[in-house]
Amino acid sequence: MMMELSRENVSRNVTPIPSSEICAEAVSTAMQQRYGDLRNAAKRVSRARGWSVKAFKNWLYGTNAPRMQDLIVLMADCPELEQRVGQMVEETRKCLQQSKL
Repeated sequence: MMMELSRENVSRNVTPIPSSEICAEAVSTAMQQRYGDLRNAAKRVSRARGWSVKAFKNWLYGTNAPRMQDLIVLMADCPELEQRVGQMVEETRKCLQQSKL
């Protein structure tokens, strides 16, 4: 999912920041790739990491995005998520640089 910089955003000086929904979707997609085939993934991973099963399921199904400290742990365990977050940072950086013009 690529972010776009529209003329409307540039003219209003609106910073192109990924929405919470986009972040939750990115986390969910990467987590499903990593843990989707793991039987009882929510119970096994959440217990191993000290999270509640409900929180893990919320992240896995894109209901909520994880807190920063949990995101860092997830990124350390899930290279796909680390790569996706890196892509989102680069896309946002490009948009911010274009808006400075």
